[in-house]
Order: sequence, then structure tokens, then C-alpha cells
Amino acid sequence: MLRKPPHILVTTPESLYLLLTSARSREMLRTVRTVIVDEIHAVIGTRRGAHLALTLERLQQAVGSEPFLRLGLSATQRPVEEVARYLTGGDTSRGDCVIVDEGIGAKWISPSKCRAPRSTP
Repeated sequence: MLRKPPHILVTTPESLYLLLTSARSREMLRTVRTVIVDEIHAVIGTRRGAHLALTLERLQQAVGSEPFLRLGLSATQRPVEEVARYLTGGDTSRGDCVIVDEGIGAKWISPSKCRAPRSTP
């Protein structure tokens, strides 16, 4: 993986954290452009979720000044503004998150000041 970084990496929050502890892995992750958190409702408000939020901020430090897109997927999360606050570390003005609510037919939900894509999936 270090010799030929993947285009798509599927991992757990804990494994992502471990990847960020190694300088070589951080170098591999510096090209990240999008992070998708599936079943986001299951981590918000938990210790695991707090750990993931910190890991996402550490990943942003590895990526540098250009923010990566943060996608949150959930069929049950309400209100979506809470998901936006979680994904952006409380700063929804950053405009680097999108919430996809699978419970209403996979439509894009864009909380206030959170970037919405130009077209639906």
C-alpha cells in the first residue's frame, strides 16, 4: 500500500487513526480528497465518534491546507445540522461536508453553509 497507494481505501476509524501515526502512511494519505463516513448516526455522540472526529482533524493536518470533502451517510440521522457540525468539527462555514440521507431515497441534504454537490447521485 505504501509503494502503490490505493485510489479507494475502505477502513475503520481505528485503522485510520493507526495509519496517521506513521510518517510513511501520512505521506500516503496526503492526497485524500474525500472521506465517506457510512452509518454516521452510529458514532455521533459516542466515544468512538469523538475519536473519529479527532482522527478526521489529524487527517486534515496531513492533507494540508486544501480541505477534503467529508460525506456523511445515514438513513436515520436527525437533525442533519448535527451531522454537519460533527463532520466539520463544529465549523460548518468551512463548506467541506455533504450529508446524504439514504432514508429519503438517497437525496442530498445540504445543511446551511455546507456545500451541496451540483448533481444528485
